[in-house]
Amino acid sequence: MVRSQARRALLKTIGGTATAAGFIGTVGGRQWDEHRKQDRGTRYATFNVIELETEQVQEEGDPQAEAAARVVQEAQPDILVINELTNNLQQGKYTDRANIDAFVKNYLSVPQRDDLEGIDYEHTLQPESNTGVLPEQDYDFNKDGTSGERPGDAYGFGEYPGHYAFAIASKYPIDESNIRSFRKFKWADMPGNLIPVAGEECVVTDTEDDETALYLTEEELKVYRLSSKTHIDIPFETEGGTVHGLFAHPTPPGFDGKNNFNGKWNHDEVRFFADYVAGEDYIYDDSGVYGGLDDDSSYVLMGDMNAGPGLGRDERPLQPAQKFFFDNGDFYTGQLPKSPGGAQRGIPTATRFGGDVEGVVEQIDYVLPSPDLSLRASSIVWPAKNATKQNLGEDVNTASDHRLVWADIETTPCY
Repeated sequence: MVRSQARRALLKTIGGTATAAGFIGTVGGRQWDEHRKQDRGTRYATFNVIELETEQVQEEGDPQAEAAARVVQEAQPDILVINELTNNLQQGKYTDRANIDAFVKNYLSVPQRDDLEGIDYEHTLQPESNTGVLPEQDYDFNKDGTSGERPGDAYGFGEYPGHYAFAIASKYPIDESNIRSFRKFKWADMPGNLIPVAGEECVVTDTEDDETALYLTEEELKVYRLSSKTHIDIPFETEGGTVHGLFAHPTPPGFDGKNNFNGKWNHDEVRFFADYVAGEDYIYDDSGVYGGLDDDSSYVLMGDMNAGPGLGRDERPLQPAQKFFFDNGDFYTGQLPKSPGGAQRGIPTATRFGGDVEGVVEQIDYVLPSPDLSLRASSIVWPAKNATKQNLGEDVNTASDHRLVWADIETTPCY
């Protein structure tokens, strides 16, 4: 059943989400204990630790993994998603222990500075990813003249299965029996999708006209998956009740040509969870169960969505974040996390700096609660340039071009 407008209207009327003022910057170490005594919400965090690979986390002493762990320990989240952590079980390396468990044991549980505390996450999950996974039949998805070759002919861009995957660590139990994964959902099964299809008007298929023009053939439509990694709903049993963590990492909306294939793919990946929480009937999970999220469910969307509000860059004209998050009453965006580092670069809510476009500053990582939950505080771990706190600025730069984003969310509904 599609989510009723009555519930959304009710929550807007009563002001379902209230934010505690004064938490801009970072809270970590021993200060975090005092903060949590005053405000008992659950802390959710997302962190894209750029291309953190198996050998780095399975052994101790990796500088990037250590820096990332220090950043996480600054925030002390209860529920954490790490984007771009290789799924070693898919990769076929160190298969006796998942990378997320190795990262917790070797880095997160070990204090990385004298003033920091380790975090023992009892519950972890490392979902399978479409990255680097080839279909049973060979296809030339990237239209380079060869079929069945990684990374471009995989369901999601990756040099090997599980490349650029993500994983979740939690202090709260996971209701594993009610996890819903949508990794195998076909893009063509989304009504009103934006897929560039060969033969349709304005779809470029002549590589002499544009050698990077990507599209799908009618045969490819039958197998091509929507999710470049996976979309997954993980229910957490928090102190205030069940909260559904909605995790995804849509493809970057660039690196393509006139058909804007990746931009349209990103648009529809971002759209998916907006449709899911709205209860759309077309959605089916990997076990074959149809339907979206129940109307009375509480949820928090987390991850690097590769989409920001009002970016205005030429390769990102579709603005899916604006459409599906900021203009959508099913996600609370009235108060966004900020940082001194982002403010110094002109965008206080920015979550990424640098990367493929030198000097770019953008907001693409999110922790967004459903409107029935109460946002107590939020921030981005990104100190000002002149900050001197224990070399934190150096740590955030060493860990990634993304910044950790956290939000304290009260899990007891407000109504």
